[in-house]
Parts: sequence; structure tokens; C-alpha cells
Amino acid sequence: MLCPKCSADMETKHIDDVEIDICTGCAGIFLDDGEFESFTGVDPTTGLLRVSKFVKVLSKLNERATIDELTGVFNRKYFSEFTRSVFENARRGAVTMIGIDIDHFKQFNTKHGHDGGDTVLKSLARLLTSSLRTSRDDYLFRLGGEEFVMVLFNLSPEDSYNTAENIRRLVAAAPIDMGAGEIEHITLSLGVALARPGDDADSLYKRADELLYEAKNSGRNKVVMEREQRR
Repeated sequence: MLCPKCSADMETKHIDDVEIDICTGCAGIFLDDGEFESFTGVDPTTGLLRVSKFVKVLSKLNERATIDELTGVFNRKYFSEFTRSVFENARRGAVTMIGIDIDHFKQFNTKHGHDGGDTVLKSLARLLTSSLRTSRDDYLFRLGGEEFVMVLFNLSPEDSYNTAENIRRLVAAAPIDMGAGEIEHITLSLGVALARPGDDADSLYKRADELLYEAKNSGRNKVVMEREQRR
């Protein structure tokens, strides 16, 4: 591949999960969507660092590595990194994890094709994002397929359950525009787990996931939380 700016050879590199092509002549960089970013930050004639360009490229690479391309929320890779760092912080406070899964999601792919399924996922991501508390550090992740996770801080057990129940009601009531005048509705199954002494990121996620599947196996369109934590 030749650089469209100077016609020199391009070299392919990988940074985390992001593929970039770097020109051996002008130091131009192409991100994995073909976007040209002018310079990597080093002027090839002077060797001087162009800080603003360098920061811009690093910012884009970081975004590609942490953001789910379809929905615009955080991705599985960042979920693992973030939750690990949370449990390494001795002053983290109370942590709530809510596992979220769309009920009967395959039927939307079957009925509307994968583009229709993508429409459902993007619409759900917008609804979930709108439910995050703007005054607090609430985080939303898509782990893959139709599975999402919220990580919330400093909520009581009652507020944790009510947050999940409010999300369930919000989504069930919201119409999703599939195009061509067609409207769909979705429901969610949710599992709510609060961190216990001795928990780590994996054990908390495992409980939230188990509670999520308990919700699905007991009828769907419901919230399940550990009973002893609801008191």
C-alpha cells in the first residue's frame, strides 16, 4: 500500500485492537476506518514532536480501544480494565453491577435482519445512557450481542433495585422505530448484584450474570436481586 500523500510505502501496525497504517515517508497515519491523521506527531524533516497532532492520534486510538463501535458505549475490553481498577481501589465505596439482556433478541434479527437487530441495540443503548445519573459516576458497557452491564456507585440496596426496575419499565414503554413506519417494543431481564467483602470484579460480575439468567429463566421482563441484599 502506498501513501496517498507522498506515495511512499505504508507499514501496518497494531496498537491494542486498533490497526493503523503508517507512512515510511511523511509519517502519515491511517486509522482502521481509513481516516488520515496527517502526522503521527513527529515532523520527518526536523524530528520535532508535534504535540497537538500526537495527542489527537492517541485520543482517537484510545477511543477505538474502549468504545463499542455500534452503540457508542464502553466495550468489553474496557469493562475488564475498568472493573479491575475499581476493585484495586480500597476507597471505592459501594459498587452495584446490573446485568442487562434483551428478551428474545433473535426474533428481531429473524424478522428485520441484522440491520434491524442493530437498530434495536442502538436504541437500547440510547435509552440506557439516558437513565445514567449525570451527577454521579455511572458506567454503561456492551459486552457483546445483546448483553449490557451497568456499574453504579454508592447506591443503597433499595436504590439499586429501584434503578434496575425503572430501567425495565422505561425500556418496555419506549417504542423503537424500525423504519418504514414499523414500531417494535422490547423487554429486558436484569440481574442486580452488590459487592460484598472479599469480592473482586469477576465474582461480582458472575453473580450479576447468574441473577440475570434467573430473571430470564423465571419469565423474563423482570429484575432479580439477591434477597438478602434487598433488606
